[in-house]
Amino acid sequence: MKGLIGTAAVVLALLSCEYAHAQSQVYGQGNGFGYRLNRYGPIRIYTPDTNGTVQLNRASILLALSKTNVGDYTEDAQLVSPPTITNAGPSPRAATVMFDNSYNSQQPKVKVRLSTYTWPSDAFVIARYTVINDTSISYSLYLGLAMSPEPGGAYGGETVTYDATKKVAYFFKAGTAMYIGVKLVSGSPYSFHVLDYAVYSPSDPSSDAADDSTRYKMTALPGFDTPLTAGVDGSIYNLNVGSVTIAHGDSSTFSVAYVYGTTLSAMQAAADSADARYKKVFTSIQQTSQAVPQSTSLLQNYPNPFNPSTLIEFQLHHAGEVSLKVYDVLGREVAVLANGTLNAGTYRVPFDGRQFASGIYYYRLVAGSFIESKRMLLVK
Repeated sequence: MKGLIGTAAVVLALLSCEYAHAQSQVYGQGNGFGYRLNRYGPIRIYTPDTNGTVQLNRASILLALSKTNVGDYTEDAQLVSPPTITNAGPSPRAATVMFDNSYNSQQPKVKVRLSTYTWPSDAFVIARYTVINDTSISYSLYLGLAMSPEPGGAYGGETVTYDATKKVAYFFKAGTAMYIGVKLVSGSPYSFHVLDYAVYSPSDPSSDAADDSTRYKMTALPGFDTPLTAGVDGSIYNLNVGSVTIAHGDSSTFSVAYVYGTTLSAMQAAADSADARYKKVFTSIQQTSQAVPQSTSLLQNYPNPFNPSTLIEFQLHHAGEVSLKVYDVLGREVAVLANGTLNAGTYRVPFDGRQFASGIYYYRLVAGSFIESKRMLLVK
């Protein structure tokens, strides 16, 4: 549903702290804005002015399997692990929630881990979505994000558009000093679609009453829509990742930045800064040789045991999709070190264990039909 705005007093009390702990939701702040992470995965953006005004009512993931099976938070999401604030990860201001698609019996039956990261000087929040397939079957899904603008705490009148140069889907409202966008920092977007809410949810434009056929089209169809200025009921727009196949027992991760600015140029600058921050913090793979090795292989990390960091090296005989992930002894994914297309050659990637407890960890390389895991020991 579009959701309700809390009272100004409640919002101010929550935003007055950098983070507030809650079982159902947690709050955080960047430079010039605040956000809320809900137990079912939606992110809400505020401007922490005198009223703590909502600007983006929600941004939530869509898992499109077919025209009749689309996972979304309004009908399908169910809490697995409540939102928490930790000091783990690349930023001390990190929040994590896990939810799944089990509220009803429809497919796809996957889990989603959402982690958000903010820095006090930055006008953006980076969100990493990991879709986990712990079933016995493989899924081919179209992944995307649906955004419901609420500029100035009221629906309607905003213009939604896509900046092909910056690759940012954003909205603004004439006469207000507010621009909010979303940028896929882990790759290039597959598509951008926008609808007036009266078209998206014709049976009840005051809530999200769209059917899965509409959600599927918004997520799976290619192309980039022209700008739209919303009517009185507001709008909804999608920025989409594209199609991914997730084998049973595997996962797929993508990352976006929700960016804010009081002017268009400020919002664009925030998008550039978010892109640079993501590349610096989350992508540190180094290609040490372009020579094509005789075979694909995963080498033992060095040093091992290690404290606090170690290097993992692997060789690729062919170019292709590569996944390098770290798991704890219970088989839970704790880090994604590589997830994308790499050329043939030799690669090295660091693993920083400062945010993890001492113990045994496993790292697994998947490259085409090649799958191999090795064990490493963190000793503090």
